[in-house]
Amino acid sequence: MADVTEYKCPSCGAPMRFDINDQSMVCRFCSKKYDLEYVRSHFNEIADDKLSDFDWVDRTKYVWEPYEQEKFEEFECSSCGGKIVTKSFYASARCPYCKHYVIIPSDLDGDIRPDKVIPFKVTSAEFWDKYTEYLSEFRRVPKEFHSKSAKNDIIGYYIPIWRYSCKYEPEESYSVIVNDYPILANDADVKEDVFYTLLPYDYSEAEEFSESCLTGFCASRYIIGAENAMKMTDSVLRMDYNVYINAVFLLKKDDEEPLDTSEKLDRLMNESLNQYMRNRKLAYYLVPVWLLKIKYNDEEFTYAMNGQTGEMRVDRIPRKSRLNLFFWSAFAFVCLLISMLSAYGFCYHRNDDLEKAILFIVAGVNVILFNYGIARKIRKKIPTKKVYLNSKRYDEQKIWSLDDFSSKHLSKRKRRR
Repeated sequence: MADVTEYKCPSCGAPMRFDINDQSMVCRFCSKKYDLEYVRSHFNEIADDKLSDFDWVDRTKYVWEPYEQEKFEEFECSSCGGKIVTKSFYASARCPYCKHYVIIPSDLDGDIRPDKVIPFKVTSAEFWDKYTEYLSEFRRVPKEFHSKSAKNDIIGYYIPIWRYSCKYEPEESYSVIVNDYPILANDADVKEDVFYTLLPYDYSEAEEFSESCLTGFCASRYIIGAENAMKMTDSVLRMDYNVYINAVFLLKKDDEEPLDTSEKLDRLMNESLNQYMRNRKLAYYLVPVWLLKIKYNDEEFTYAMNGQTGEMRVDRIPRKSRLNLFFWSAFAFVCLLISMLSAYGFCYHRNDDLEKAILFIVAGVNVILFNYGIARKIRKKIPTKKVYLNSKRYDEQKIWSLDDFSSKHLSKRKRRR
C-alpha cells in the first residue's frame, strides 16, 4: 500500500483539520490552533522539488501526462488502519471507517506539485444558507432537496486548474491577448458547465501550496496536462480567427486590397500554432469549490459555490409529481372496494360484528399483498413527464468563456492608393 499523510495535533495526537474562519489548523478534540507557517515548519511537508527556473510552458513535453485516469489505488488509514480505496487522480481521501481525511503525497510532489492554492474562505454553512434561500423561492419542492441527508452531502473540493496567459498574433492586423484564463484540469467531480459559472477567482489571495490546506476536503490532481490544456485553448483562438477572416472577406469593400481567404485559412491550418503564440505563461493552481449533488427520479442535480467568493451556481428544481399520489390513491380505493366485496361475501350470514371486522381486515391485507407487486410493475411502465419549476436565476446565470478573459486588437488594412 502507498503512504498517506495525516496531520495530528502535537498536544494530544488527535487528527487536525483546516478551519476556514481562522485559516489555521485546528485539533478536533482539544481545539488547539496552529497557523500554516507553524505546520509547514514542524510537520516536514514535502518541499517544492521543481527548479527555481521551472517553467510549465517550456517543460510541457517533459512533465508527466496522465494515462490511467480510472485506475484504483489502495491506502491504509494512519488513524485506524482501515483500507481506503480511491481513484488514482485523487490527492486526498476519506477513510470509510473513522471518517478522517488523509493526504496522498505521491500526487502532489515533484514536477506535478501545484504552484499555488486558494484556501476556502466560505464555509459549508454559508453554502447551505444560500442554497435554502434559493429553494424558498419555489413551492412543491421535493423533500430530497431540503432533507438533512442533503445537508450532509455537501462536500468541499479543491479543483485543479491551469492559469493561462498568452498573446495570439497570426498577422499584424489581428491579435488576441489572454489574461489569467482558468483551464479546468480535472472534470471528474466538477463539470465544465458547473465550474465556468463560478468564476472569477481572485488569484491575489493565493498562497504557496501546502498540503495542510487540503485536510477535511477532497482534492484531485490534473488529468488534463499542461500541453493538452494549452492546445485546447490555442485551438479556440484559431477558430475565432477563422471566423474573423471569413467576416472580413464578406464585408470587404471594393477599394480594399484583395484578400485570398482560402489561402489564409489553408496556411493557418497547416502551420503550427506555436509560431503565432507570444508571451505564454502557465501556472498550476488548486481552487476551492463547494458541491452538492442530489439524485431525483434517475436524474442528477448539481449545486455549487465558489469557495473563495461565494458565487453560487444553481440548478433546475424538479416539480413534485402528483402522478404517484393519484396512482396509489386509486390503488388503495380499488383494494378497499375488493376487500369490502370479499368480506361481504364471507360475512353475509354471520351476526358477530367483531368477526366481520376481522374478516374484513384479513381480506384487505391479502388483497394489498397480492396486488402490490403487480401495481409497482404497472407504475414503472407509466412514463412520468419531467416538469421543472421556472427559475429565472438558473436561466440567466452567466457561463464564463475565453472571451471574458481576452481582448482583441484589430487594425485597419491598408487600402489601394
